[in-house]
Amino acid sequence: MRFFTNRTLVLLTILIAGLPALNRAATLDNHPHWKYGGSLPGLYYEVLAVSFDKAERFQAPDGRYRSRIPADTEQDVRSFSMYIMQYIYVPALLYVTEHEANPLAGNRRALDSALSSGDWMASIVNEEGLFVPVVDGVKTNPLDSHRALYCWAEVYGLLKNELGAERERSWREALHRGGQRLCDDMRSRMTRPRITAPFLGTSPNHFGLWCTTVNRIGMLLGLDDWVEDSRAALARFVREVAPGGYWAEHDGPTVSYDYLNTAVGAYYWHYYKDPEALDAIRANTDFHAHWTTPDGIDISTVDQRNRNHYRPRAGFGLFSFSNFPAGRRLVRLKLLAALEDKRDPFESMGLSALGRLAQDAHYHSDGPEAEIPQQIPSYRHTLAARPAVVRKNGNWVYSICALVSPDSPLNQFFLDRIMPVSLWHTRTGAIIGGGNSKGQPGIVTFAAVRNGDLDAHPLDGLLRGSWDGDTLCVAEEGFSCRLTFVTVDDNTTLIRAKAENTYNHRNTALLQLQFRLHDGGTVTVNGQSSTLSAERIEREGALRIAHNGWSASLPEGSRFEWPFYTYYPYGSVRVPENLHNAVGRAAVTLPDGEWVEVRIRVD
Repeated sequence: MRFFTNRTLVLLTILIAGLPALNRAATLDNHPHWKYGGSLPGLYYEVLAVSFDKAERFQAPDGRYRSRIPADTEQDVRSFSMYIMQYIYVPALLYVTEHEANPLAGNRRALDSALSSGDWMASIVNEEGLFVPVVDGVKTNPLDSHRALYCWAEVYGLLKNELGAERERSWREALHRGGQRLCDDMRSRMTRPRITAPFLGTSPNHFGLWCTTVNRIGMLLGLDDWVEDSRAALARFVREVAPGGYWAEHDGPTVSYDYLNTAVGAYYWHYYKDPEALDAIRANTDFHAHWTTPDGIDISTVDQRNRNHYRPRAGFGLFSFSNFPAGRRLVRLKLLAALEDKRDPFESMGLSALGRLAQDAHYHSDGPEAEIPQQIPSYRHTLAARPAVVRKNGNWVYSICALVSPDSPLNQFFLDRIMPVSLWHTRTGAIIGGGNSKGQPGIVTFAAVRNGDLDAHPLDGLLRGSWDGDTLCVAEEGFSCRLTFVTVDDNTTLIRAKAENTYNHRNTALLQLQFRLHDGGTVTVNGQSSTLSAERIEREGALRIAHNGWSASLPEGSRFEWPFYTYYPYGSVRVPENLHNAVGRAAVTLPDGEWVEVRIRVD
């Protein structure tokens, strides 16, 4: 089902009243902090302009942007990353753009900030085209410097008439050196069999962003061979979009990184007007519109790269959505959600996202808005031929993923597909969810106990469903398992599950659910309340779990524990003791051949 038509706007009074307090700013007509919150591109420019005062104040004397005023040199070094240098795009765009929401057009402070930052960028590109960032005399990590290189190239184009001969030459030569390395990497991969990580040796979003960067620098510096080769690579990239409207990184969607991929497709459409590019970003906008809950947060059950940490994403790729009426409204929903309930985008979003928000403003396609799935009473959306579904039914949104993918044990970044499910309610936000993980059998949706250990490795999965309901079917070693959601009314949903043994291992199957609990809050289990801290909570038996306005009733033989720390692919510790990302794990025994019921109620 698609929503890119001029349908009648649904009144949002009920939706606004019901959204969780944490995300009150994520409403389309309740944005008290933002004068231009009701329209684009005004909201973009208002947000960017508000962010600049703090960014300028925190900018280092050498021109680098900083996320804070460091207490000492060590903190200055530790807190820097090349990602935040994408912010260079913001003051440059504000300086050159006349718009009623932008008070910094022609402002010398904005120009000086961008020029100083660009000079620092030019100083850290060595003769081989490598970025060698130095902070207070210490070399720091140049990871993903190509993202900042793209933003700097756009700044070169915007401010070329302000640079002067010497600065223009310095920037142009450094851009050429940095771009040449990307061009070489792009050319070495552009004829690989597929644009997926296993074939590329890097993520498709990296490859796609390299292509746009090479293309843009080629345009700006008059390098025709760069433009020609990158255009060919981009044409192939947009044709790799899956029927479900996403770009696969390994196998199936990666919702979080797909924003980067759609930015690539939208860039190509902007400059080359290839109809297949428009088709790709239209399908992608449809994908993101449906796999977003009404509070603006991604539904992560299908994501193979990142778990859901319940933070709205806004920055990369929003200009792709703005090519379509419903997409423009989706942009506002996501941006207002990311801004939270305050007027401090520097804190709410961060420098990196704001840098890409400048790209969204720069490449915005203006026009009317249209209704989005979050505004209608019900919808059902699947990933074309792949077994995954998201359904909205009144106050409830649930999702089921039955994707099975080859394991990637040597790659820390690709998660195991564990057949996750999610459940969301208008008044509480997420109740069940979190997504996939890696090497954590304790949160695989269906598992079996063998010799005292959990065996949780889905062999096959499928989805049986229609408008009447959806059933997740999973084949585990020794068991055939099923799960279905039953919406009783606007405040009650049932999760029903059954396991049937195939290898004569009776009564050893488990249903495992990931409950979204807010650290620092309170959870009540069978009338006993506890603060959600690092202190362990373990309960067994017939359980009633209550938190944040919802309750879950689990049958006899169930087990609950908190905190269950979850996998994180970045950094040196794979399962950090991070309470924000922890879940409450519930395990329910599934007697052979019997339907077992978990009742979720919102008070």
